[in-house]
Amino acid sequence: QQQQQQQDYQQDYYQPPPNERNSDTPSVHSNVSSLSAPSVQIENDQPIQQFPSTSNTSTDDLQQHSTELMLLWRNYGGRLFGVCTTWFLWDIAFYGNKLFQSSFLLALTGENTTLLEMSGAATLNAFVALLGYYSAAFLMDEVGRVRLQQYGFLATGILFCGCGLFYDKLPTNWLVAMYFASSFFGQCGPNATTFVIPAEIFPTEMRTMCHGIAAASGKAGALLAAIVFSRVETTTNLFLWSGYASFTAAVITFCTIPETTDLNLYETDRRWRMILEGKKADYVGEATMPKYLSFYEQQQMTSSSCHALCHNV
Repeated sequence: QQQQQQQDYQQDYYQPPPNERNSDTPSVHSNVSSLSAPSVQIENDQPIQQFPSTSNTSTDDLQQHSTELMLLWRNYGGRLFGVCTTWFLWDIAFYGNKLFQSSFLLALTGENTTLLEMSGAATLNAFVALLGYYSAAFLMDEVGRVRLQQYGFLATGILFCGCGLFYDKLPTNWLVAMYFASSFFGQCGPNATTFVIPAEIFPTEMRTMCHGIAAASGKAGALLAAIVFSRVETTTNLFLWSGYASFTAAVITFCTIPETTDLNLYETDRRWRMILEGKKADYVGEATMPKYLSFYEQQQMTSSSCHALCHNV
């Protein structure tokens, strides 16, 4: 039995030395002189197998990716511009406030404020902001992502500009209440929606990339706020610049970002696949309904329809 096992082993695994091999048995060598096109050769240098080159495959993949990016910009460039710009502007206002919160609170409460009073005001402000964040989670599906973002930008813009314009005219309690309200509406709005919207308005294949670009734009806004706000001379201007950024973001939200709360996201993917196949005009579905398009996209669609009608006439 042991002899039989040894014979089976030799038949399956044993390779004789080169000098003991049969002359009819080919000696296989791996040719690695060209990593892009490896081959297997026998002793007389005649190839018996040729592996396909990967260079053409890499080029094709690069061209395909470039084409997809071009189609993404043509069809969703307005949305990408909108989410990047609004996140950028919001982080200017948001981080400008948080990084210089002590300056804001000190200006509102007075120079004679003690450290304990300042800490209490900061804690209360954080609690109010937390309430706003939970309110956003509750209202987002009821009000809609874009509407909630617009309302939040408008409210924070009004409150910031109010604190700046009426800084010397309103009592301290009113100014503090307005500042706390800006924290509430900032959280119950853009601080939640600027993260959620980019995750829903793009096709699944491009969603992560677009969300990353938007988030990077936001961090650029935070960096700009840290640099610029440190050079602003008066607290009044800090309030006003935050308000201007919020108002501008509200306008961009209205123009470039669609409301997709009730849209089946599968329709976005189905339209994207038809765009990739060159059948964009053949798509019929919810993704191109006016209520799921931004103001800019609606104008584009109207213009395209008019152009096609004139061309047919």
